[in-house]
Amino acid sequence: MTLVVEIEKSKETSLWKEYKDAEGNVLARFKIRGESYKPYRVALERAQNQIASKGYVVSTASGEDKLYHELLLEAAACHLIEDWDGVSFRENSKVTEQPCTPENATKLLNMGDIGVAIWAFVKHHAEQIQINANKTQAETLGKSSSSTNSQSDTQDSQSIK
Repeated sequence: MTLVVEIEKSKETSLWKEYKDAEGNVLARFKIRGESYKPYRVALERAQNQIASKGYVVSTASGEDKLYHELLLEAAACHLIEDWDGVSFRENSKVTEQPCTPENATKLLNMGDIGVAIWAFVKHHAEQIQINANKTQAETLGKSSSSTNSQSDTQDSQSIK
């Protein structure tokens, strides 16, 4: 008899998703990671810890402190958006396509209403990607049987009574 343990492969998954306007025109594409991506989970924990560690003394708040929603946007920008295609910034009347970097993604998600809309889009798809990845993994692995519930174990425990 042997115990066979399968080495767990990475649970990280990401997919390209199209960001469309109300008419269905594709405005940009984002490569989005599933929400179980460990650095994202760590960033969320740090955001919660930062809020908790600052306490409720409002007189100590400073300009460097971030609001909780700003921390959530930054966590998604830095860790859920893996890549993008078709994102441009307009600065000084000049439009330039921008590479996907954590800094640019944070800038994008902090751009007023469109940033919040993109964050909601990214967050929704990160959840869906993870749900589908978890379902696929569960179907692939199947249910593992309990080692204490075998037929002979059940018969042995009944004969002891």
